[in-house]
Amino acid sequence: MRRAAWRRWSVVAAAVLVLAALPAAVGALPAHAPSIRPTDLVARIRASAHHPYQGYAISSGTAGLPTLPQLGSVSRLLDGDTQLRTWYAAPDRWRVDEIDLGAERDLYQTPDGQAQWDYGANQLTAVTGSAPVRLPRGADLVPPDLGRRLLAASAGTGGGQLSALPARRVAGIAAAGVRLTPADPDTTIGRVDVWADPGTGVPLQVEITPRGAAAPILVTRFLEVSLTAPAPPVLIPPAVRPGMGFTAVDAPDIAGAFATLRLGPLPDQLAGRERTGTPLARLAGTGAYGAGFTQFVVLPVPSQTGFAAYRSATNAGGTPLALPGGEGVLISTPLLSVLVMDSDVARRNYVLAGLVQGTVLRAAAAELSTFRRRR
Repeated sequence: MRRAAWRRWSVVAAAVLVLAALPAAVGALPAHAPSIRPTDLVARIRASAHHPYQGYAISSGTAGLPTLPQLGSVSRLLDGDTQLRTWYAAPDRWRVDEIDLGAERDLYQTPDGQAQWDYGANQLTAVTGSAPVRLPRGADLVPPDLGRRLLAASAGTGGGQLSALPARRVAGIAAAGVRLTPADPDTTIGRVDVWADPGTGVPLQVEITPRGAAAPILVTRFLEVSLTAPAPPVLIPPAVRPGMGFTAVDAPDIAGAFATLRLGPLPDQLAGRERTGTPLARLAGTGAYGAGFTQFVVLPVPSQTGFAAYRSATNAGGTPLALPGGEGVLISTPLLSVLVMDSDVARRNYVLAGLVQGTVLRAAAAELSTFRRRR
């Protein structure tokens, strides 16, 4: 009897081991995707915004960016792993859950606006309309959204060279690959690799490799995916109930809140790049200069925040800078450059950041340090 039981349990154990190894075995199978010209694949990727999907993705970053005041969430996105569960029906109907150890933050996009549910804080925040400016968030790292935005951004930097990549099996799908090598030497991005479902064009894996590096510094990929529409109820934000914190704001109110800080004007040009952005962004006192991969942002910050950021950047090993009208400190990572500065002329503090070489931000900071607000 003991021998018979041993045989039965051996069969069960073997079956469990086979099932556990099945995902890895499937991922190791050779991928044979249809041959697609790089330009055709990019066109399918750009046209895939209306194709539904749902799945589980993970983003892994090794940017080495120190934590700065008010920018801690951005640092966490670029360093370490970010787990993402996503449901996508259309550009105005989707949901992304950012899952962490003991925490979960769910972001819902509806035709009327956005809602964010913080499970740990038991807090629901509803935003009506579209905010003119915002910080990067976990939803930006979902492979389809990131892949489309990176390929679209290349048009703002003189395009780049497209080349085909070998097919790769991603979440069980034989995905076709394309590599974009930016043409502008001022960007820190050396190449962007995207693997997408060859039929729908939905990106399944995205890798960003800095200029001169051999390995990618940011990889986001699906571990599980279904190219089908999610059930409508999963896209509905949670209903407000007793004991739950709830805040509702209009997107224009966010711009108004920035305006009350009296951050002041910014130049129309910095480092040879014209200022871009919406009128609301100008009203808020923030600025974006250039386009595509070489675009950088300028954010005037209150003195207390600016001094704290300056100390953090200095303690993180940033390079001190003597500017014509002030001082600054530059942090250059393989992917992202950040410069914190204090203008003695304007008596204002700024944070500059972008996927650009540090020399670009140094030139911009030198001009900004002597900028005087016009009456």
